[in-house]
Amino acid sequence: MERSKKSAAWNHFIQISEDVVKCKLCSAELKYAKSTGSMLNHLKLKHPTVSRKTESRNQTPLAAFASGSSGRYNTREEQLTELLCTMISTDMLPVSVVEGTGFRALMSFVEPDYCMPLRQTITSRLENCYETCVRLLREKLDKAVKVAFTTDCWTALSTESYMTVTCHYIENWEPRSSVLHTESLAGEQTAENLAAKLNATVERWGLAGRVLACVHDNTSDIALANTPRYVAWESVSCFAHTLQLAINDGFLSSPVDHAVAAASRLVAHFHHSTVATQAFEREQIQLQVQPHPLIQSCKIRWNSVYDMFERLSEQRQAVTAVLSDSSVTKQSDAQMLQLQDEHWQLLEDILPVLSTLKCATTAMSAEQLASISNIYPICNSLLQTHLRSEAPVENEKVPAFKTAICHSLSLEHRMTPSDPAIAAKPAVIAALLDPRHKHMRFLSPVVQIAAKSKLLELAARLEIEEPPRAWADRRGAETDEPMEPASKKRTSAIVMLLGEGYTKKENEENAVEKELEDYLREPCPSLECSPLEWWKVNAQRFPRLGKLANSYLCIPGTSVPAECVFSSAGLTINRLRSRLTPEHVNMLIFLNKNKQ
Repeated sequence: MERSKKSAAWNHFIQISEDVVKCKLCSAELKYAKSTGSMLNHLKLKHPTVSRKTESRNQTPLAAFASGSSGRYNTREEQLTELLCTMISTDMLPVSVVEGTGFRALMSFVEPDYCMPLRQTITSRLENCYETCVRLLREKLDKAVKVAFTTDCWTALSTESYMTVTCHYIENWEPRSSVLHTESLAGEQTAENLAAKLNATVERWGLAGRVLACVHDNTSDIALANTPRYVAWESVSCFAHTLQLAINDGFLSSPVDHAVAAASRLVAHFHHSTVATQAFEREQIQLQVQPHPLIQSCKIRWNSVYDMFERLSEQRQAVTAVLSDSSVTKQSDAQMLQLQDEHWQLLEDILPVLSTLKCATTAMSAEQLASISNIYPICNSLLQTHLRSEAPVENEKVPAFKTAICHSLSLEHRMTPSDPAIAAKPAVIAALLDPRHKHMRFLSPVVQIAAKSKLLELAARLEIEEPPRAWADRRGAETDEPMEPASKKRTSAIVMLLGEGYTKKENEENAVEKELEDYLREPCPSLECSPLEWWKVNAQRFPRLGKLANSYLCIPGTSVPAECVFSSAGLTINRLRSRLTPEHVNMLIFLNKNKQ
């Protein structure tokens, strides 16, 4: 019968055959005859520091016998192990880093008495940490009145598809967000499968009936998955993605697209030619311009076109000088690459428009501050102010670009700011609950009336806590009418016929209407004001509307929070650990994003 490997020497050796073991520290191979004697001798001769530690761990101190404890009595060692786990989850390092020869040498020098744990030990610790983090997050979510989801799908280096779901809520009038899970998608990404994942997330975290909306991109499958056919919450399209589609339509439907293609070809030449790049840097020094590299545009990020145009406009002299130098650029290449004068002029004329659109994207992509309440105000400002054509003073191609965006399917048919049907959308309700936008000048009068009616309906459904008994008693004492004992109250005939709640219901309706009227009469704070800070001060004055604000203002305007997980996922699933199980991928991303 094979003996169990209880000796501490096995922490530094692995058995590669029945009679051969291998040292993890120096890769030396030793004979193994069912005894660890040769292994301990090897540690004494070749690794004396580790040997002393191994011997000390084989001897349980008297203090441990006296206290009845054993094993982990070294507090510093425990702290080092915890810090090691924290380093791996925070910096998204492979767990195998603990087995690296260089890392072990570093730790041996920094902390000679520390016995480096095995990879399996670190993995077990991370799993325990994950369970603790899940429990703490669950306790927080149990207190949330309403939450909102953002979700997106992505493909890992291992070609496996994953779906990320993030959760957003308000705690003490502070925005909170957490990553709930990053799970592998088995099978096709159909609406049924995506909806099943979302509903499973709700059930797992105990959020049934408390998910108000889910923010997602405009792909057909995820949009269908968030319809009443499959789920019980509102579907919200990512505004950044909608704006991206509209601007892409503007590029394709106007002459600007030719300028984008020509500029991209020019920048690609400098990125691929070392000679051109070096000449470009010399020209920058001679012309005393900023030593900035050129920026290439990316099809999936429209704002990269603005960055490319802005940098080309800044470096026009240096670029032209390099293309004009026959010793650097062939004449045939220069003729093909050089931008025409009309293209340079278009770059200058369209930059202010692109700058405004980039500002809108930036404002809506701020993870902590971008609420859904900003969508319709920003959309209206773009359509009515920044994208209005001023043909007499502009390059004729710029108005065509603006018109293409305004008439784009994305803005006119997706946003529909003049359609009364949008009054019940979370974006409109949230805008009305945002004290900065409650005047609703960005909506037509018909939509304003419908939105107020919808908000009044939502507020009337809420139950407001009755005032404390002591307060009610004091109120009765302040009036001249004595409070009649309950035993002496008699029910009149008309009360019996119409019911005791006849007048009470009317009074409650009047109270809700008055609360809304008082709220709307309040002066609007500045745009720099945080709506959550405003409600933190005024929630007691408007209790019903405050509850609604606590629910609706937690909804993000974009799906950026879910997309931000991709960067961490790229660090998690890399070539050093492409064989990570989906469960460990979820664990590492969860720990990284939900730092307590």
